[in-house]
Amino acid sequence: MESWALEFTAREFFLDFAWLGALLIVGTVLRKKIPILQKYLIPANLLAGTVGLLIGMNGLGWIDLTSDRLGVYVYHLLALLFIALGLRAPKKRLGLSSIKFGLIFIASYLVQAIIGLVIAFVLIYTIMPDLFAGIGLLAPLSFGMNPGIAYSIGQNWEPFGFPYGGIVGLTFAAFGFLAAYTLGIWLVRLGIRRGEAKYVDADEGLSEDVLSGLVKNPKGNSDEKITTSSESIESFTFHIGLIGFTYVVTYGFLKMMEAGLIWIGAEQEIPTLWSFHFIAAAILAIAMRKVFDSTRVSAYVDDVTMTRCSNLFMDFMIVASVAAISFAVVAIYWVPLLSISVFAIIATWILIKMMTKSAFRQFRLERFAAIFGNMTGTLQSGLVLLRILDPTMKSPVSFNLVYGSGLALVLGFPLLILINAPVHYFSDPNEGFLAVLFTLILYLGLIMFFWQYLKKPNRS
Repeated sequence: MESWALEFTAREFFLDFAWLGALLIVGTVLRKKIPILQKYLIPANLLAGTVGLLIGMNGLGWIDLTSDRLGVYVYHLLALLFIALGLRAPKKRLGLSSIKFGLIFIASYLVQAIIGLVIAFVLIYTIMPDLFAGIGLLAPLSFGMNPGIAYSIGQNWEPFGFPYGGIVGLTFAAFGFLAAYTLGIWLVRLGIRRGEAKYVDADEGLSEDVLSGLVKNPKGNSDEKITTSSESIESFTFHIGLIGFTYVVTYGFLKMMEAGLIWIGAEQEIPTLWSFHFIAAAILAIAMRKVFDSTRVSAYVDDVTMTRCSNLFMDFMIVASVAAISFAVVAIYWVPLLSISVFAIIATWILIKMMTKSAFRQFRLERFAAIFGNMTGTLQSGLVLLRILDPTMKSPVSFNLVYGSGLALVLGFPLLILINAPVHYFSDPNEGFLAVLFTLILYLGLIMFFWQYLKKPNRS
């Protein structure tokens, strides 16, 4: 639990978040002023992280932003993000299209992991015999899941022979963002020129608001509900308090689990337990929402506000994850980083293109763009690409994207447990990762077997 034990001062903590906030403003201004950034719709959080990387301690050293502290923020913001999402009202209906999305997500995870491990073993048996084989699994963790997850798992592997594993995970995530906002935008624009877009005409451009990133004529948000009296407590503050309370419960739960592991003599599993803190946070948040619903407390919980909180945590997490990249670490691992990223991204492109074409009659380009953005960047990246094609979200694709992601997390949870087995249950981790590789191939075969029965295009 290194991310809970790292010591730094209150001055460093508050200045770090002040700098992260200032960098977000810089990123917003850059998006507003620079045409090429507007062309590729590079989000302000990614621009902010890039500026932070260049002027932070890993770059020019102008501001005191270190990889260690930024990595800690990524770790904790990940859990807060999952809590905010988990405290929202559960949805009643999944739908066949969302199930198809979930299977495409899982297939993409598996293909990225298989390619990553194969390339890692090729390098181990040729030019990099000391390479940690688990580096191949950071591709799906960072591309398809989240930079925070990649950092958490990579850091967990550091004591087992993977120096700077957490930073390597964040570097993979940066490559994924680059693919989502360059290759992804190019593919979307190509589809528009070919007339494949449902709502966007090839002769029409994007609105000024979308390009600049700032709304020219702001309007009030009629969807958000104020659930408290501001005389007592601000509604947004109340929601942040609920998230904080849930995180305290999560910490207490994990401490009890840690004590249980010690009691049964399984101390070696404690680092793994704390690396999956975000899973515990998500489960407990969902459980607390059930309690709120049964006691009618949920009347005071607004889903739109919780979504805003999750977006807040996402923005700061992406800034911190990109700014935490170390050029020195990239110099050590550039061969596996580059080779795994390129082949995994190309394979992801081909796989998603084939599966969306075979499974859907309508909104094929919209669905491809949303899934590709999500499987190389984050859910936010998928929504960015989707908004180019569906600015008002008329299509069911955003629904499919969100609920398919939830299903993928459930189906992918065994994989998160599996990937830590080599460092705990094998004397030679390479043998363990080989076993994981064959298990992933079998799982992919099982997914594709079920896909043959589900892929028949549906009309809705």
